[in-house]
Amino acid sequence: MSLLKKHSNWKALKSIKLPIPNHFSFKEILSFLDRGYDECLYIVTDTAVSRLIKFSDGKGIVKVYQNGKYLEIELQKRKISKHNLQEAESYVREWFDLDRNIKPFYKLLKNHSLLSDLSIKYSGSRIISIPNLFEAICWAIIGQQINLTFAYKLKRLLVEKYGEKEIINNRIYLTFPTPERLAKASRNDLIALKFSRQKINYLNNISKAFIDNQISKEILLNCKSKEERIEKLTSIKGIGIWTANYVLMKSIRDMSCITYGDSGLNRAVHTIFKTGKKPTKEEIDFIFKGFKNWESYLNFYLWKSLT
Repeated sequence: MSLLKKHSNWKALKSIKLPIPNHFSFKEILSFLDRGYDECLYIVTDTAVSRLIKFSDGKGIVKVYQNGKYLEIELQKRKISKHNLQEAESYVREWFDLDRNIKPFYKLLKNHSLLSDLSIKYSGSRIISIPNLFEAICWAIIGQQINLTFAYKLKRLLVEKYGEKEIINNRIYLTFPTPERLAKASRNDLIALKFSRQKINYLNNISKAFIDNQISKEILLNCKSKEERIEKLTSIKGIGIWTANYVLMKSIRDMSCITYGDSGLNRAVHTIFKTGKKPTKEEIDFIFKGFKNWESYLNFYLWKSLT
């Protein structure tokens, strides 16, 4: 059963402004976040996105919108400290990859005969991260071998049952379940939610790995190489090479990741480069060769080309 709390007294409201960096489009951010799927962890309008996040001293609502040449971050919480504002800023910077200068990536795109239009069509798009590593891994597991519509449905069912809920200003906000909560989930309940037995096993393995400190964001960030990170991740049953690369791209923000075997990447490569419907690893490596240290962004923009 989800943990439901109602707060009508979250009156404290403060905001901070961040200068919008070059090659950044908040419109593109909102477009990515609102692609027509049943997303449950944030609320998107035509001009803003809001979500419930955990701070060092409790939870609060972060709302982000554009105000001229700035991104305005509005924080609503019972009590707001200076440290909370710093946490909110750090979260948004990571979420939208604000601190990365992607001009070198755009230069590579523009110089490529088959990819130059992507820098114009998706100008200002940034990789939207999943700061919560546990959420990122679970989401990758949930989405394996099913379409996105069903994957989002499963995520909502999982989050509504095992996550935390807050009702603020007559809106329901949700947070992703903790490893401790998910580890205690009944197999029969998860089967009733339409999770396969294999995915239930994998989610249980992941939860226990976090509880036992076998894996954490800090552990991965302290690894000396991408290879070491992949080895740490794939040592946990349920995490393969595709999931490891996806997670490193989306949560650790490693810019050298390629999601080999991904159906979306395969379709994009097939469409643009006229390869077979399932491009070989060698074909993909050849295409990505000129984008060293920008592989994750090329991967993301190729996904974008399918929209």
